[in-house]
Amino acid sequence: MEENWDAIVIGSGIGGLSAAGLLAAVGGKRVLVLEKHSEPGGLTHVFRRDGASWDVGVHYVGELEEGSMIRSCFDFLSGGQLHWNRMTDEFERFIYPGLSFSVPSDPHKYLERLIERFPDEAKALRQYFRDIRSAQRWSVLGFAQGFMPPFLGFMVRQYQKLTGSMATQTTASYLNRHFRSPLLRALLASQWGDYGVPPSQSAFAIHAQIVGHYLHGAWFPEGGSSRIARTFERGIESRGGTVRVCQEVTSILTRDGAATGVKVIDRRGTEPRELTVHAPVIISNAGAWNTYERLLPTEGEIGDRTQAMRTLIKQLDGGVSCVTLYIRLKASAAALGVKGENYWINTTTDHDDLAQQNADMFDGHPSHIYLSFPSAKSGDERFHTAEIVGFLGDQAFARWKERPKGNRGKDYSDLKDRIGKGLLDLAETALPGLSAMVAYMELATPLTMEHYTSHPRGRFYGIPATPARYKAAPLGPRTPIRGLFLSGSDAGCLGIAGAMMGGVGAATQALGSRGFPLFQAALRSGATAPSRSNLPLEKRRAVLISKKALTPSIWSLQFRLEQPVDFVPGQFARIRVGEWEWRDYSIAAVDGCGVTFLISNRTGGHGSAFVDSVRPGEQTEIELPLGSYALVRNTHRKVFIATGTGLAPYLPMFQQLKREGAAGSAELYFGCRTQAEDITANFADCLPMTTCCISREEPGASGFKGRVTEAAALLQFDPQTTDFYLCGSAAMVADCQSILERAGAIHLHLEAY
Repeated sequence: MEENWDAIVIGSGIGGLSAAGLLAAVGGKRVLVLEKHSEPGGLTHVFRRDGASWDVGVHYVGELEEGSMIRSCFDFLSGGQLHWNRMTDEFERFIYPGLSFSVPSDPHKYLERLIERFPDEAKALRQYFRDIRSAQRWSVLGFAQGFMPPFLGFMVRQYQKLTGSMATQTTASYLNRHFRSPLLRALLASQWGDYGVPPSQSAFAIHAQIVGHYLHGAWFPEGGSSRIARTFERGIESRGGTVRVCQEVTSILTRDGAATGVKVIDRRGTEPRELTVHAPVIISNAGAWNTYERLLPTEGEIGDRTQAMRTLIKQLDGGVSCVTLYIRLKASAAALGVKGENYWINTTTDHDDLAQQNADMFDGHPSHIYLSFPSAKSGDERFHTAEIVGFLGDQAFARWKERPKGNRGKDYSDLKDRIGKGLLDLAETALPGLSAMVAYMELATPLTMEHYTSHPRGRFYGIPATPARYKAAPLGPRTPIRGLFLSGSDAGCLGIAGAMMGGVGAATQALGSRGFPLFQAALRSGATAPSRSNLPLEKRRAVLISKKALTPSIWSLQFRLEQPVDFVPGQFARIRVGEWEWRDYSIAAVDGCGVTFLISNRTGGHGSAFVDSVRPGEQTEIELPLGSYALVRNTHRKVFIATGTGLAPYLPMFQQLKREGAAGSAELYFGCRTQAEDITANFADCLPMTTCCISREEPGASGFKGRVTEAAALLQFDPQTTDFYLCGSAAMVADCQSILERAGAIHLHLEAY
């Protein structure tokens, strides 16, 4: 199958969406955005557990004053629909043994506060703030080459070579030369996690850009960072484009030295299928390494043309990845005195010994962490969340890379538990009482980052910001292949704003000599809210035709679509439950154009409000089918464990097993608190042998008194020939996984809500 578009964007991170949005709005292009993950947005997307959400890559953004270039870009690309919460005035707190230093949203107050604490360094501190501004201007000039014609860009590079000695030294070199106090040097370097390269390796240019970016404070998206992708997406759709998920681009096609299209594996349907999509403009937001090493040929004419770029990228290797502990709190962090500020917590002033940091992290005693509270920053006080990030070398988890996601073994799970506890313990030293507020926590590793974003070795910042990067010719948006452009942080600068401007550079270059003037004129014209009249094929209009209460908190909703639904048992759909809110629900049944879901209103989130208020006859939008949760075809014993609406994906699986004559291999353990919450009676005709585990009252004759996790702990099984399927609340899935792994289980298939 083949398609034709005006432009194709690989990856829906903010760089890709910015490029697509500008090509559509300014250039009038029909743009297809291809995203590998099932959720759009790249590092601006969020994930959810039991109603709560966490922002995986956006922690705060600077320079968003009204009228700033960054604010104008966000406003234009979102059609004025993206709003920002200003963080508390003292938005950063740097903590070291014997020192807690709060950073105000005013550079003059910041300087005064530093001088008050380190009076002997006053002269050097004043010079530091002047140098920050100077190096920041130098860096911005280098980035601006991506908007310039080649000749003018060449002239600017020559100027930068003559004036870049300060900016291209390492951050550590600058700090060591100007400051005597080791504590002050460490304090000024505290934000190095924002650019992912420790002081001894980072260029002072990137340090200056980040410090300068936040000198007047920080902002966070109202409603969470997923609003970025959803507001940008609507503008793309309103002009005939689309953001298509579950699309793995495998190669960029070329002819006569020009990019002409892509090969892509579409993983939305019942079977993966390969498509060829053509366009005269290709923008890669997949990162420079992926673009030149994976997507383009490395031999022949194209290989010869890109040899210099591939050599440069190899020379610029390095950087770090991270582990992130996502925490759900029982109550607002305001009870601990938190106002939404970030915490950089350190046990030592040495930021540069990554080998020791790795060892400390693995031992459960991290030395440097970043702590933030997404719910407090987004303004959503229905759920209370925290995130703790710890940075470490990108090879730290290499030994588990080849094991399947969600089933990497007991040693991996034990390590994650140890790291998670260590991160929380260190956070507790700065905020006593935090540990007691934890209701649930989940750890992501560099392998998680690589799986979802395709960043090699989980290095989510892309090409590291070392002196070598700034001394080399900028990667920029242009490539040696006609019609192919780079967007994102590798084409621009690190961080959300830098990646967005990389997308702007790619779009303006793709539009030729008129691109930048058109972009400037568009910003002057202001934002216009996009129309909702155009709906891409990927999203289907759906009408609710029935709504039935199964328990006091679980409802069965059936929608009618305009076309029949084809799916694999276990897959899910995404339903629009609010103006900008979409939620994922497993498909419980399909009957022609009808599709049924089991939806809970227990959490009180946007999905709960939707199921409470929606009435038969009302219309929404559904995107389906999505996901790869499915039965594994074998003769193994199959044990299904579920709570609540976690039963939904199993219902079509059981039907499939029955059709294949294999229902006898399956057994279900369903957990609930009371018999009134037991929904299995509604589906008795299709269930296999079932044990209902009731924790708060006596079960029926064939039931089990206790939690489903307790029943799982009593299971006798052959690890080699038993498959476990776990679906339900994230806490239950995590607990069952741990119990079963300790008992020797090796075939685990997880779907956490």
